[in-house]
Amino acid sequence: GAWLHQGPTLPPALFERICCDGQVQPLWSTTGAPINMGRSQHIVPLRTRIVIENRDRICRHPTCTSTRGLEVHHIQHWTHGGATDTHNLCCLCTKHHDAHHRGQFTIAGNANNPTGLTFTNAHGRTIHGCGTPQPPGDDPPPQPRHAYTHPTGETLHATWLNFTQPPV
Repeated sequence: GAWLHQGPTLPPALFERICCDGQVQPLWSTTGAPINMGRSQHIVPLRTRIVIENRDRICRHPTCTSTRGLEVHHIQHWTHGGATDTHNLCCLCTKHHDAHHRGQFTIAGNANNPTGLTFTNAHGRTIHGCGTPQPPGDDPPPQPRHAYTHPTGETLHATWLNFTQPPV
């Protein structure tokens, strides 16, 4: 675990969030005097970070399309023995990274496979993506079966319309 200087113990979720992509500097002391200071880095090395960011290019959460402010996340947390290897690292936007560390969803699988991650909500249900819209094809759009009539029977007069170019 971890604790604040002369303060309370950190909750496990906060400790995991800090250790996910940060630096921890332990200090051992006896009767208030420092006797040994060690330094351990849990951050993803720059070379590996570049590989992960180039591989993912987007938040890997199935419902997100964010491409900015991405953070590299350990799927199996470092504090639980997770490796800092590409199969165990994925990009998440800040919103989803924080939500994961608050326990709102879990992640499992191999990040090297484009469809290899499974996201599960707090109730154990798989989170599915909303899919990507298909671009229109070469065919013209279908024509309406009948002309539109206003509910009150009024007609639209073209003189009431004013089309302008959209602002730049």
